Parts: sequence; structure tokens; C-alpha cells
Amino acid sequence: MNLLDRMVQALSGKRRWSPAVERLSADPVALAKVMVIFRMVLADGVVRSSQLAAFSHLCGQRFGIEPQDMPQLHALLESPAGRDSDAEAFALIRRLDTDARTALLDDMMQIARANSELDAGEDKLIRRMADLLGLDPDSASQAAVATTDNGAIAGKEGRMTGANDTTNANDTNANDKGPSLADRVRGFLDQHASMRKVAHDPVLTAELLLLVRMSFADKTVASTEADAFAAICTRLLGLNAGELTDILKYLNDFGYETSDAQAAAMLAGLDEARKREILNHLAIVAKADGEVDERERNLLEATARRLGFD
Repeated sequence: MNLLDRMVQALSGKRRWSPAVERLSADPVALAKVMVIFRMVLADGVVRSSQLAAFSHLCGQRFGIEPQDMPQLHALLESPAGRDSDAEAFALIRRLDTDARTALLDDMMQIARANSELDAGEDKLIRRMADLLGLDPDSASQAAVATTDNGAIAGKEGRMTGANDTTNANDTNANDKGPSLADRVRGFLDQHASMRKVAHDPVLTAELLLLVRMSFADKTVASTEADAFAAICTRLLGLNAGELTDILKYLNDFGYETSDAQAAAMLAGLDEARKREILNHLAIVAKADGEVDERERNLLEATARRLGFD
């Protein structure tokens, strides 16, 4: 079995979660909360590093998910259990008391404030989420933009009160039907959208080639590395999880003659923020199995030099 086959097998095999992610997967309400909070990261269709960092911080504070567990968390959110939880999220959360729902909305507003400016998509989503949670949408939107000098929500002493606690949960579900926000953002409505996206985007292909090479750098493919690769592809690059096997085969068939240096050269013209993002993705894969092998370190350092970083 070659390394590509091992990676495909790791992607499709049974997941072994870390203890923290395992606990989360067994708690439908907690998992639903994570799914709802992550919707704010995807509010405008762009995954910003500042909001992703805020999401990671909240997961650590609220659910005991450490930074090293984040690739597994994203893999869980993409799993059948995660998708089921996304579909049922509001039915579960509406059963919480007003304080718990208000705290959840506060967490979502922390994600929104991690962006330097609250955009129209985020404001709209905050209002919609407040309404679905049975809270006052206008109070929620005002609280999101009114901050104190230290970034805390102004007026928090007068916490939002339940505006519609007696609303029938079935009505809420009816309002929230249809594809999830993550599904719309990633274009899952088109079955082969991700495959075409990779085939027609040489920059994306180059990044994926380097991510695959990083997974193979130490000559083994651990399940944690496969989880990290899948999480980056789906959560950060917007690719369809169902197409990853085909994408790997495409990279093997059409990218095998492309060297690491050639792949990096295709990325050298990107802006500095995007290049740092790519290096961060490579580092996530390198650290996924708990240690950075010398060959992984060499690939990361060589890619950084080729992208113009000393």
C-alpha cells in the first residue's frame, strides 16, 4: 500500500478522537453549541484568522478543547454526527434557559468582535441568531457594536432578556430549514464544485500539494495528520469533504512531477498574509501527530524561505 492509499484509508477510516473531543461528541447539546458558534466564523463566507483564533479560545474556555485538538474538532464537525447536530442545533438549544441562551449569543458576539469591523453579514446573522434563540434581536445587534475600552460588551450589566421564550420550537425549526450556512458557503449544492475548483486554481493546487507532501514527509500518515489535512481542506479552504478522496487522486495523477520548490514558487506572488496562512496550515499538519519530524521541519523551513521569509 503506497502513501496515498494510506492517506485515503486514514481519511475514510474510523476516527479516534482525543478525550476532550470524544466527550464533546457524546454531548449533543454541547456539540450543538459549538456548531452554532462556528456559524459566526462563516458569517460572511470568509474564514478570518482572528475569528478562527477567537473560536479556538472559546472552545478551550467553554468545552475544554485544547489547540492541539482543533483539527479533530473540525473533523468531528464535518462527520455525520456533526452534520446531524447542525440540523438539530436549534431544537436542542431552545430548550436551554434564558441565561444559557444569552451566554451562547455573547460567545457568538465575541467571534464577531474579533473582526476589526462588524460587517453587514455578521450583523444580520447576530439578529437572526438572537431571534432563533428567543432573544431580542435589536438588543443583540446593539450589544455587538457597543464595546468598552477593553473590548467587553457595553451594557452587559443589563443582559438581554428572553423576548419569546414561549415560541414553539417547531416554528424555530421551520425557520431554520434548508442548507446550513457552512453548506452554502462551501458550495455543496454542486456535487463536483470542489474538484473543479482545485483543477482550475493552480494556487490552490500548489497549496494542497505542499499539504500532502507535509503529511508524507516523515514517511508515515497518522490518522491525526489525515484529520488535520481534512480539517484544513474543508473548514479553511472551503472544499467538500465528500470529494477529498477524488482530490487526492487528482493531485497524485497530475501533481507528481511538481517539486516542492515549484509548488512554493506558484505561491510566492501572494500577499504576505496569505503566505503566512499557508505556512500556518503546513505547521498544523506537521504538529498533528504530536511531534515535528526533522523532515517536516526541513520542508516547513524551505517553504518559508521560498515564500520570502527568513
